[in-house]
Amino acid sequence: MKSLKKSIWLSSVMAVALPFAPAHAQAAPAAEGAAPNDIIVTARKTRETLQDAPLAVSVVTGEFIERTGIVQLADAVRFVPGISISPLNTSRATGTKVRGISTFSFSDGFESSVSTVVDGVVLGREAQGFTDFLDIKSIELIKGPQGTLFGKNASAGVINIQTNNPEFDFGGSVEASYGSFNETKLRGTVTGPVAGDKVAFRLTGTYNRRDGVLTNAIAGQPDLNNRDTYALRGKLLFQPTDALTVVLTGDIGRGQNRCCQPTYRVAGPASGAIPFATNTGVLQLRDALTALNIVPGPENRRVGVRGDRIFEGTKFGGVALNLDYDFGPASLTSITAWRKWSIDEFNEADGVSNSNLNSRNGTTVATEQFTQELRLNGKIGSSIDYVAGLFYFHQDLEAKGRVDIEFGLPFAPFFNVRTLADRTVATNSYAVFGEATFNLSPKASIVIGGRYTHDSLLATYNRRSIAINPAAPFAAFFGTDLVGIQPFKNDNFSGRIIGRYFWTDDVMTYVSWSRGYKGPGIDVAESVNAAAVLTPGGLPVLKPEIPTLWEAGIRTQLFDKALTTNITLYSQDLENLQTITQTAVGAALNIGIDLLKSKGIEAEVILRPKALPGLTLSGSYTLNDVTIAKFTANPALNGKRFRDNAHDFYSIVGDYRTKFGSSDFEGFLRAEWSWQSGKNTDLNGAPYADVAAYGLLNLRAGLNGPGNRYGITFSVENATDQVYAHYILGSSYRQLDGTSATQFIGDPRTWKVTLRGKF
Repeated sequence: MKSLKKSIWLSSVMAVALPFAPAHAQAAPAAEGAAPNDIIVTARKTRETLQDAPLAVSVVTGEFIERTGIVQLADAVRFVPGISISPLNTSRATGTKVRGISTFSFSDGFESSVSTVVDGVVLGREAQGFTDFLDIKSIELIKGPQGTLFGKNASAGVINIQTNNPEFDFGGSVEASYGSFNETKLRGTVTGPVAGDKVAFRLTGTYNRRDGVLTNAIAGQPDLNNRDTYALRGKLLFQPTDALTVVLTGDIGRGQNRCCQPTYRVAGPASGAIPFATNTGVLQLRDALTALNIVPGPENRRVGVRGDRIFEGTKFGGVALNLDYDFGPASLTSITAWRKWSIDEFNEADGVSNSNLNSRNGTTVATEQFTQELRLNGKIGSSIDYVAGLFYFHQDLEAKGRVDIEFGLPFAPFFNVRTLADRTVATNSYAVFGEATFNLSPKASIVIGGRYTHDSLLATYNRRSIAINPAAPFAAFFGTDLVGIQPFKNDNFSGRIIGRYFWTDDVMTYVSWSRGYKGPGIDVAESVNAAAVLTPGGLPVLKPEIPTLWEAGIRTQLFDKALTTNITLYSQDLENLQTITQTAVGAALNIGIDLLKSKGIEAEVILRPKALPGLTLSGSYTLNDVTIAKFTANPALNGKRFRDNAHDFYSIVGDYRTKFGSSDFEGFLRAEWSWQSGKNTDLNGAPYADVAAYGLLNLRAGLNGPGNRYGITFSVENATDQVYAHYILGSSYRQLDGTSATQFIGDPRTWKVTLRGKF
């Protein structure tokens, strides 16, 4: 902790000393040559239009968020090609999938394959990004390995979130929504000057509460999978000259949710082991469900879990100092940030509180991180643009886990065991990166970039097993007690080469090769397999993930920009994917897959027909084929499709807006349709985990007042009341009866009314 505070102090001194040389990222003008309505992105850590960016990036704009009322990333990415999220029983294991690749692990010693960045600050744990949107300017979803500019936990892609900055004109907005399940959302922003034209502030808050969407069959117990969150962010902008911009940001947030419980999809036959249980109250699964009047099946939305046996509480907060200085031929950016995040989550692992089989799995995690980035953007003559920088990351993580197998037997394997696992992971990483764009002609350019990364990890681990019932025999579920102190260091060079050509001002093509990197993972999950230890220290170390990508794309704006198209083709090899499989007794085991191969097509189209002013049609399509090419630990899966990956996605959005006569009132109608093909969520492809294809329809209508100063929107989500599953997995009972399965079921049809005002 002392070293962390010292690092913060030293880097803060650096950040204050260096701005008199940082960049205009916050108050910079639009990219050179951009039209007023062009979308500006920073996917290459420089400002350029979306249509000029030579990489696969999709943008969720603040306007999209305002028009849809969507506040969570899992809902927004349905309309983005190549991105998907499957919610699981804890946000610690939920991962954003980019082209089918994500980190799916319960080990806190693994980083994400998808980096989440907020206003230039890298979040050390991906779960920190699964919070409600708060005053968003734009979200850039950058696909493919982005290690060259965004670092070691961007081997699959980047979620680059930018929030709105303070303004010198006083103003603000308020929004209130009410809907199904007593959903209540409140959002408000106020901004304005503090001291003339030099200092401005922005304060934003959000509150989101919803009753549970799963009906609790136990009388007097709350419904589950609810929401109860709030967040606050404050920003202070200091702009003493046109060249210097300083932004100080502070934020806090809390969540207290009874989340996230699956429902029973299949209840298997009676198990011959249960009559021998040494603990009382253990029922056959079908008997337990029948006693609660729960009928398992694909449409089952009933659960039988006491409210005190499921919880996910989160806390986060931090401060960041962004300093940007433009000194003519180049600009310098310094981003200094400190953040804390914690989660306390546990659940009824067997899914029913009236059967004492496996009643509690839970983990508490607390992290503290410090990051410092220094970046130089500039030009050399008229033909070379460059970005170069230094990056430092430090994170301390402490976690305590507990798994109870209450079910006991008077003979081997006994069970009746509580597993406790305490662990810490300290991460230090630094990097040097740079990328140059060589403009060979007004039409042709070549981009060359690279990054050197050094990782240093130190993990400690202490797993011990005790009997839940001291009077009965017990046996360790995950293996013998284990103590480990595991250091690990690694160096890597990643980079990319891009060729870009403008056929006309409105047609651009590019071809790229990139090689990414995600650092090695130290397995510190409860399920650590001592037999997998290959290096001194006592803990398994999984190899770094190394993706290699070939990509080609075309970007067009035709018919006076009435038609915009973005099409991307890609082929990728990913070495050493860090993921999990299941042991014979159902325990999750972290493991590396030697090689995945993926290929696909992504397309986005936006049409604004001149003949129908006010109408916007947009659509996206993804074809994604991910297969296991080599899996030494399970060669039977070679050539099989990788789990939890639909082959096809598409979405269509229609938005029509029109004025009423000569008035300034605007009415609008909006429809959003998204569809995905079937998939299988089991690594081995077991038939019970087949998820059927499904489509979702959202409808919205409303009225905006003059100048869009106030408005009302009526929304219906999942208008057809489609029943669908995000994910299907085996239950605790499956290890006894062989067939039981649970599902994370999607929300039913809901409605909502939203009132908005601006001042």
